[in-house]
Amino acid sequence: MDKHQTNRFAVVSPDLVTPHLADMEQDFIRAWIRMKESLMLGGRVQELGYRQEKKAKDLAADAHARRLRQVGMSALSKEARAQVTALARAGAMLNGPSCEDEVYQFAADLHAESPWMRDVSAWVMNQLLAHIEKGGCGLALPPVILAGPPGIGKSHFARRLAERAGTPSRLIDVGGGSAGFRITGTEKGWSTAQAGIPVETILSSHVANPVMVVDEVDKAGEMRSESGRSTSLTTALLPLLDAGTAPSFECPFHRLSFDMSRVIWIMTANDADLIPAPLRDRARVFHLEGLKGEDAVDHFDRLTTHCCDQAELDQCRAFITRMTETPRGISLRQIRKLVDALQVSTAPFGH
Repeated sequence: MDKHQTNRFAVVSPDLVTPHLADMEQDFIRAWIRMKESLMLGGRVQELGYRQEKKAKDLAADAHARRLRQVGMSALSKEARAQVTALARAGAMLNGPSCEDEVYQFAADLHAESPWMRDVSAWVMNQLLAHIEKGGCGLALPPVILAGPPGIGKSHFARRLAERAGTPSRLIDVGGGSAGFRITGTEKGWSTAQAGIPVETILSSHVANPVMVVDEVDKAGEMRSESGRSTSLTTALLPLLDAGTAPSFECPFHRLSFDMSRVIWIMTANDADLIPAPLRDRARVFHLEGLKGEDAVDHFDRLTTHCCDQAELDQCRAFITRMTETPRGISLRQIRKLVDALQVSTAPFGH
């Protein structure tokens, strides 16, 4: 069965499923008992002696270690092996819309909450409809970059998209300079060796299509280790954004192949001209403008449905409209602060 025609997705190979050592020990002990019974021509053997049981367990340990080496998990900790084995055994869920009606409702909810992102919502809807038509299910989007002025809700839109799809999301802030390592992970031998955020999220949630929100990709830099090795955001992202390499991403920490083709990548930027060309080439770029007066006022009204002082509301609406007409415009954060101040001023005395 094609893995896109079911809500289960094989992120890692089922061949990685390895029996527990304790189970293998019991199998070896039972096999030894059956062998002794056959040599006794139908005799009944209840248990092995101490030396024989120890020998059976030693053989089981050797077989278990050999199996781990064969599948490439001998260097992993017991906890890491348990995580990978669980994922290999059960697969990962594909969360999100699974039929046309759910897609339409999903897109309508996104638009209602962020109408100024209408072009993005429409694109999301069309992508999902095409995916459903091909027999797919769950949230499925190619990489996208939301470029526009700060404060218009780019990251918020990405997180809300994930919430409405019921899939995990993680925010990766480029400003810290180590985003490349946080995306791909670091191999053993580093003092901070760990899996990357995308692999870590899939292992912990058992969801194959989490949303990775990479904030401010226009500020991507490079990080260098003490040994002189370096990584950059672009270098880290390219194999995960490319449809040809994402299905066989080699995690440097686990040293295993993960199919990352269903991970959703939503990147944000304030200045589209500063985004590295390789990222722009692999993503759908939306050039967003600042909030328009009507959208800003509508957002304000949604946040003040329980406020009763119409005079103050009208004053705030007029102020918001004037701000949207200035060169700097107005941000969602500023509108939120205005709403908070309004709610404090209209709160009953003593509350």
